[in-house]
Amino acid sequence: MSTDDETPTTATPTSEAAPDTKGRYPTSEQLLAEAMAATGLDDFGPGDFRDGLDALLDSLTHDADLSPTTDPAVLDRLRQRLVNRLEVEAWYAEHPELEGLELRGPVDIIGLPRTGTTALANMLSLDPQFRCLRGWEQARPVPPPTLDGEADDPRRLQAAADNEQVPAELKAMHLYDLDATTEDSEVLGMAFHGQQMTLPVWGYHDWWRRADSTETFAYHRRVVTLLQSRRPPDLWLFKAPHHKFHLEAIVAAYPDIRFVMTHRDPAKVVPSYTSLVTSIFPEPRTEPDLHRAGREVSEHLRIGMDHAMAARARLGEERFLDVHHVDLVADPFATVARTYDWLGLELRPEVERSIAEWHAANRAGAHGAHRYTAEQFGLSAPQIRADYAAYIDRFDVALEG
Repeated sequence: MSTDDETPTTATPTSEAAPDTKGRYPTSEQLLAEAMAATGLDDFGPGDFRDGLDALLDSLTHDADLSPTTDPAVLDRLRQRLVNRLEVEAWYAEHPELEGLELRGPVDIIGLPRTGTTALANMLSLDPQFRCLRGWEQARPVPPPTLDGEADDPRRLQAAADNEQVPAELKAMHLYDLDATTEDSEVLGMAFHGQQMTLPVWGYHDWWRRADSTETFAYHRRVVTLLQSRRPPDLWLFKAPHHKFHLEAIVAAYPDIRFVMTHRDPAKVVPSYTSLVTSIFPEPRTEPDLHRAGREVSEHLRIGMDHAMAARARLGEERFLDVHHVDLVADPFATVARTYDWLGLELRPEVERSIAEWHAANRAGAHGAHRYTAEQFGLSAPQIRADYAAYIDRFDVALEG
């Protein structure tokens, strides 16, 4: 798979020099050894995950400038992903029949973030004919869940308790549906080729945009197959705006995949997404540079859309259905019906009722207002629209306000 030659704009560093963090974070070999010691296992499985782990640790050292108090949580997440890899391979060794297990689809909702991907995915997730990729099963994929036992699965119960602790300001920004399909952050995180927008690791983001993700998505399918093995159905529903960066690698792993691509005015998308990600970054060592975050996020998303437009031309338009945010907001039921029609699936009356109930509970503003401005991130609507002119023209994106 080819990668984009384009380099993001280099942002001006903060006036205070970053501390010398050499030696603060462990090496990849140390983390691997800790995971093996914790599990008694030694097979991490296929793929080039060590490259991504090294890139992430390097970027944590040189870019992130996090408070030392964040180290336990950040490093525990990395260790858990390595433990997950070991447990996946041990499960495959005990269940070799998984190697031949088939899956259908998937249907993949992609696009810029903050364009209705979550709302559309959560509505479709109400249909039991889809197999959703839930956050709680990604976090610890072994053992794979069972249909009869998942209601009381400790992983699910813990996720439900965690959702209760989400601050109100984050609930105003993002929908938290326990059993809806969600971003494959932990599956890709296990490959250490995830977007990793929960950390201000700008160098890693640049590396990730350029990385060949062919082996990553082959491993992705391996984990998804394991998760499906004891919990039907087999028609998968993904929701991952970041897939737009590496569409051809995804198609290589899932040849029958079809994409629903959502669109919205980038002048609304970029500051909204910057507000979201900076809200979930761990505590910084010094005052966060929100203007740098704005520049980095805007360029990151623009490059991703450039990747997507180029890949669509090569893959063929028949794989893609375009959904505009203005249409989704104006008539969500018509948008859902159009999506089902394109997929050739039946939208059953009971599912329509569930969608209507969900929409009544989650209409815009139901969980509070997400307040932000472009200017607080050093951005402006005219400049964003100028930077994204090719995208706006290509998809005839409606400008808002």
